[in-house]
Amino acid sequence: MENTKKDILWRLYLTFAGIVLLCLAIIAQIVNVSFVHGETYRAMADSVRTKQVSIPPARGSIYSDKHEVLATSFPYFNIYMDPCAASEVDFRRDVDSLSIALARLFKDKPASAYKQKITTARKQGKKYLEIHKRVTLPQKQLMQTFPLFRIGQNGGGFIVEPYEKREYPYGSLAVRTIGYVRNGRGIGLEGAYDTLLSGKPGMAVMRKVAGGSWIRLSEQNEIDPVDGVDIITTLDINMQDITETALRNALVKNNAKWGTAVVMEVKTGKIKAISNLSRESEGVYHEDYNYAILEKVEPGSTWKLFSLMCLFEDGLSINDHVDLNFGQYPFADRMMKDSEPHGRRDVTVKTAFALSSNVGISRLAWDMYQKDPETYVKHLQESGIVNVTGVELPGEPKPYFKQDPSDKDHWYKTTVPWMSVGYELLITPLQLATFYNAVANDGVMMKPYLVEETQQHGKTLQKFEPVVLNEKLCSSKTIDQLHQCLLAVVDSGTAKHLKNDYYKFAGKTGTAQLLENGVYGHNYLSSFAGYFPYDNPKYTIVIIINSPSNGPFYGGAVAAPAFREIADKVYSHFVNMREPVNAPSAANTGVQAFSKGYAYDYRQIFKTLKVNEDFNDNEEWIAVSANGNNSEHTELKTYQYTMPDVRGMGLRDAMYLLDTYGLNVAVSGAGKVTIQSIPPGTAIQKDNYVMLTLE
Repeated sequence: MENTKKDILWRLYLTFAGIVLLCLAIIAQIVNVSFVHGETYRAMADSVRTKQVSIPPARGSIYSDKHEVLATSFPYFNIYMDPCAASEVDFRRDVDSLSIALARLFKDKPASAYKQKITTARKQGKKYLEIHKRVTLPQKQLMQTFPLFRIGQNGGGFIVEPYEKREYPYGSLAVRTIGYVRNGRGIGLEGAYDTLLSGKPGMAVMRKVAGGSWIRLSEQNEIDPVDGVDIITTLDINMQDITETALRNALVKNNAKWGTAVVMEVKTGKIKAISNLSRESEGVYHEDYNYAILEKVEPGSTWKLFSLMCLFEDGLSINDHVDLNFGQYPFADRMMKDSEPHGRRDVTVKTAFALSSNVGISRLAWDMYQKDPETYVKHLQESGIVNVTGVELPGEPKPYFKQDPSDKDHWYKTTVPWMSVGYELLITPLQLATFYNAVANDGVMMKPYLVEETQQHGKTLQKFEPVVLNEKLCSSKTIDQLHQCLLAVVDSGTAKHLKNDYYKFAGKTGTAQLLENGVYGHNYLSSFAGYFPYDNPKYTIVIIINSPSNGPFYGGAVAAPAFREIADKVYSHFVNMREPVNAPSAANTGVQAFSKGYAYDYRQIFKTLKVNEDFNDNEEWIAVSANGNNSEHTELKTYQYTMPDVRGMGLRDAMYLLDTYGLNVAVSGAGKVTIQSIPPGTAIQKDNYVMLTLE
């Protein structure tokens, strides 16, 4: 019995000792974890529960030359709530008011539904409850004043996730030139200036909460982002609209494959408008490729101006003669032909150019350069046209010219005559425009450019001035003869049908056969390059239209009318291009007045001015033209849910009319409406946003 008792006590003591040792080990480990390695373990725990995230900066905007917004990033916010953040007293006091405020703001569900959603999430211990997505800045600012939310994130559970969405107020205007950045690929100005536009990201700390969601530890950033730089372009919105409309009209009329148009300011090289349109389906065109800058083409007859420049520099005169040989002439094993057979033979150089005679120009080049092709090549190199223009947009290819007459694999017996009329060479529309602009600018070749300056928060960071690529393209005598030849094209040559009595312009038509599978086929490249006004050139325009298929294909019939449409509208739109009608030298015959607006107002005006009118009493909105004592008008039809045409109206009439549709209107400029961001005829809804540009 005694032995059994001792055995039990021994076992009890042993167990107790084991328990004591285990407790001591646990205590030792607690001390080790808490004090010896505590900082390390706490940092490891924090790294699992927190993380650093990048805070994107506000992307810079892109503006026109008059600071109209072409591309900008509008801020939006996703709003969440931590229902458990508020104290019980604050929650009970404010949850009803908060629910009512949310219901009134978003109008998507009753206040009772918001209250149930928030209360249920609090009971379930949720720390991250979605309240609303895609919230605008004014809505977010208003929400910050709501009950509970006004306390902030820690006291009221108000959680904001900002993001930005890129918007283009003018829709498709110059969309390929403005460009975009998508999936790491940059196009247009957005791509070329992405680093500046992007800014520098900031940094914030996020904490992991129940359910695996992450919320910010603080409303303040650890590092604030640096907003992107704004880009001020050379583009003129009005000219851009005029140019794109004219190009689209020409493409639709001729059912062409694609087309491009460039408008440059002669003295500076500023690109005022650039449009590129591709056929998506019959009658439907959109921008998907920047042909003006990226597409190399055989220019055809528009290149004859360069050949003529070389010939004049090397001694030829505008009044020298050339035999057109009835429109065809053999060179080696090929026959050079004019566009159509004719009975002409002996004509002046000026006439040969005005008529766009392939035979005439190629014979002159053959006589001058066939035995000395190096001289023609030297003109190419010294002009600088063999180089890229250096325009800001990425991807500009170098033009292709044959520059080694000793290379018999590429320089043929027919190279000189064919190159002289725009074949066996490749050049982009912008590079061609740069050359024509140099001729318009009395021989000074300017670099084409699209960006005037960069700004940040309204302060100029860098201003870009015009850059001269070639101080003297050729002699003044040659320039004068080139001007006369280009004017002759419009006065008596292939573009004489476009001559007008109000202003002079000069240019050259072009029609080039297109290579198809290595063979010249039955599709053509129609073009017109020129400048206006002739006496004091302000703008150079190049139009190129690929594969017109509705009959006419000559440059004079397809591309030249688009040039004239642009020039007419620019000339009439910009007052500083015209003399006052009462100036001694002004051509004031035929001056007319045109406007749109409220019929009652015009009736009163015409009554005062004693102008005859025949308005109908039921006509409310009209377009009016007046000439002397007579007037003509057209009723402007308006339809419910369809955007009216307010272009040409004064601001008062435009605002009044658009207000009847319930539209939100923003205005820039002064004068009459020239651009509306929602095109006429577009389906609209109440509260749509429309921007009006006045000039």
